[in-house]
Amino acid sequence: MSDHVYQQVVVLMPKLRRFAYGLSGSVENADDLIQEACTRLLSCMSEVEGYLERWLYRTIRNLHIDQVRRMAVKSRCHDDLAGRQPASTDGNLQVESLITLRQVRDLIGELPEDQRVTLLLVGVEGYSYREASELLGLPIGTVTSRVARARQKLTDAIYPNHDRETEDLGEHHGSGSI
Repeated sequence: MSDHVYQQVVVLMPKLRRFAYGLSGSVENADDLIQEACTRLLSCMSEVEGYLERWLYRTIRNLHIDQVRRMAVKSRCHDDLAGRQPASTDGNLQVESLITLRQVRDLIGELPEDQRVTLLLVGVEGYSYREASELLGLPIGTVTSRVARARQKLTDAIYPNHDRETEDLGEHHGSGSI
């Protein structure tokens, strides 16, 4: 690996690790994804010159998809999600609940893959919508809509009564009273 490419990978490593962790949900799997991406990089360095960062993100995403497919074949990968009890709906218990970082990570992990990837790039890594669209090879409108849907799903999960309260307010204001 040339010194220039090596330095670029070193600079990108914290972002790549966060991205891989966000996809896989475990440090071990994230490290495996990064290691495999770097191994593949060694065999095609001259081909990715000029778009190394984009190539690494796509490779990590594709490796993760392959990893999930393999796990699905070996075992039921969503057993724990199917057995999870629904959150309490008792209003007294959830008046002002605090959601932990772990719960947010779990909710992000439950998002559809396409929404999770775009949300991680824009919301966690701080890429602009345009940069994320270039990294993923998608139109900017697709990235924008996926991030919006992901954020809405998170909002709905964190604040389950949000839509109902908004609708109630809309009906009240729509009746002509001030």
